[in-house]
Amino acid sequence: MRIRRTPVSRFAVLAGLLAAVGPVEADNWPQFRGPASQGISAETGLPIAWGPTSQVRWKTPLAGPGHSSPIVWGDRIFLTAYRPDSTRVGDALRSLAGLLAMGVAVQGKLLVVSIDRTTGKILWERDVPVSRIEEIHPTNSPASPTPVTDGTHVYVYFGSYGLLCFDFDGRPVWERRLGPYPNEWGSASSPVIHGDLVLLNVDSDAEDFLLAVDKRTGKTIWQTKRSDAERSWPTPVVWSTPAGDEIVVSGSGRLVAYDAKTGGERWHVNGLTRWVSPTPVVAHGLLYAAANGPGGNIILAIRPGGRGDVTSSHVAWRYERGAPYVPSPIVVGDHLFTVRNGGVMTCLHAKTGQLLWQERLPGRGDYYASPVAAEGRIYAISEDGVVTVVAAKPSFEVLATNDMGERTLASPAISGGMIFIRTDENLYAIGK
Repeated sequence: MRIRRTPVSRFAVLAGLLAAVGPVEADNWPQFRGPASQGISAETGLPIAWGPTSQVRWKTPLAGPGHSSPIVWGDRIFLTAYRPDSTRVGDALRSLAGLLAMGVAVQGKLLVVSIDRTTGKILWERDVPVSRIEEIHPTNSPASPTPVTDGTHVYVYFGSYGLLCFDFDGRPVWERRLGPYPNEWGSASSPVIHGDLVLLNVDSDAEDFLLAVDKRTGKTIWQTKRSDAERSWPTPVVWSTPAGDEIVVSGSGRLVAYDAKTGGERWHVNGLTRWVSPTPVVAHGLLYAAANGPGGNIILAIRPGGRGDVTSSHVAWRYERGAPYVPSPIVVGDHLFTVRNGGVMTCLHAKTGQLLWQERLPGRGDYYASPVAAEGRIYAISEDGVVTVVAAKPSFEVLATNDMGERTLASPAISGGMIFIRTDENLYAIGK
């Protein structure tokens, strides 16, 4: 790893920004993008800069590559992996993509992995038997959806197999066979927990639906058909509004909110792109959605309380530049941040949509990992593994640039004073 440092001087500003974030559950990082899928941690004392022999608590070689993010509960880390039938990961992934493009069956194992948070020791691996690996794009993986946990069980989804539930000792509890569904890019939407429900969004080239199952049994509580448009990959987000909890999902052409109890559609906003990857975020009483791809480039802020088509009535503001292709947006204090390919970072005023700055990060190239934030700092990771640390404020300031030296597509996790970064081959624990 290589490291470049930028002097840090405005500690008072950073402390003020941290206070502005508001209360967030500390320590545990139970799902994609952490508590409530917001990408925000209340942890303190996290490193800004690190190197090969500095601030790296441990480094653990993984059972196989995958883009699923690590999740953390107490002293346990969980993630999924794909172990191809090859000794060289890079060659195996290239071969996998080529074979799938030609319609040739490939072999390999899907794995659920548990790791000790303190030492990095692998506690257990569970093989998920699968007869056929789903079709994927070279930038995707058969192990892209991030697990979710309620502190007792861990729930995982593989597009090649379906939903599975394990206890913390790796014993299987239940499973729901789903798919594989036709989608040349593969699966990526992660399951989330809301009360006693496990929620999963599936937008493919065949079926599009939002599924809610009982987390104790895997039994279907409700399943709602979504519009037959094109494939999309956002993870559902729970929005608690005065009218009740809503499950909001971005998708091809529109953003839709569903009643959390029944699965019935409450409202929708038109105008998203054909393909959508970023997951919405919630702050300041608004919901923020972003999309960049075929059909446009847009960031939206939505007011609560709508019914039916609210495109004309409940859009607080829209901005049509700087939207991310894959990484989800993040709101820190009064500011919304996005990162798009090429390393272009945008800062908007979260309440008004006013552009405050738009700058290119030192880490160029494509971005797939969603940024995370803590202590008024944002950590953004490029595909090449360059971690840029930016001050979350209305003027552009790079605090440090850290090069992991490995391909990185998974979003990081923060827990117990450490940042967990997954590369194609390793899991790193960065912390003092």
